[in-house]
Formats: sequence, C-alpha cells, structure tokens
Amino acid sequence: MSRLVRLFPRFVQTSRSYAAAASAEAEQLRLTFASPDQALFTNKAVKQVDVPTLAGTVGLLANHVPTLGVLKPGVVTVTDLEGNVSRMFVSSGTLSMNIDGSCQVLAEEAVKVEDIDENAARQIFDDAQRKAAEGGSEVDRAEALIRVEVAEALMKAASGQQ
Repeated sequence: MSRLVRLFPRFVQTSRSYAAAASAEAEQLRLTFASPDQALFTNKAVKQVDVPTLAGTVGLLANHVPTLGVLKPGVVTVTDLEGNVSRMFVSSGTLSMNIDGSCQVLAEEAVKVEDIDENAARQIFDDAQRKAAEGGSEVDRAEALIRVEVAEALMKAASGQQ
C-alpha cells in the first residue's frame, strides 16, 4: 500500500470511503439530463431519478454513492422536489452519479413517454424483426436486433408497462 500511496498520493484516500464522502458533500440530487438535441434538466435539484441500465434499473437519491452505468432502452423517471413525475424514454446513453451529488443522464435519444406513437413503434418492431430474420451480414443482423430491442422497449413504454 505504501508504494501505491507514493506513486498515486492524490488518488488514495485512507481516511474515508466514497460513500462517506458522498453523504458528507451532497445534500440534494442535482440532475443534468440531456440528449444531443435537447437539455431536459440542467443541474436541477430533484428528489429521485430511476434509470434503466444494463445492470438493471438504478434508483438514485441524494447521497447515492458514485456510480457509472450504460443506459439500455427504457424509461427514465424523474421525481421533482414537489413529487411531480416526468417519464422520458431513452434509447441508450450513459449515467454518471458523482461524489458531489450531481448526476448526469446523457441519452442518445430521449422522448416524452406520452409523445410515443405506439403504432409507429409496432411498425418499427415488425420491420426490424423481418430484417433480422432475413439474414444478411452480421452487421445488418446486429443493427436489426438493436432496432428490435429499442422498438420493443418503446411499445412497453407507450402502453405503460415500464
């Protein structure tokens, strides 16, 4: 351990853990939630954020330990300080919960759940399944399977299953 401390002294903390640092420094959850074409929340104080990740749905509150995650297609649910709930569908992206109480959800695409056209999602799903079954190159098949996964999650979100 002493060699590690000599080589990387600023990265090694022996007096407290990340969880202790998070609870000491973060009194409220500050959310930045954006996609390439829109900023949905910009450093806004919120009560809770539920995010679909490859490891499962992660519920974040103030004082949450630092976390990194990869978003999977699904619904991000944001509960503001007054208890109002916003639901946004995301196709993919990243999650970062920081030690200072800030949280970034950066989505490749984000759309309000109530704006999803379930019939259009069904059509995308059917077309993607057909394309995946047709074969083609491995790349074509992989892309079709990704579209199937996103369209399936869109349909679930639109019908209220997520």
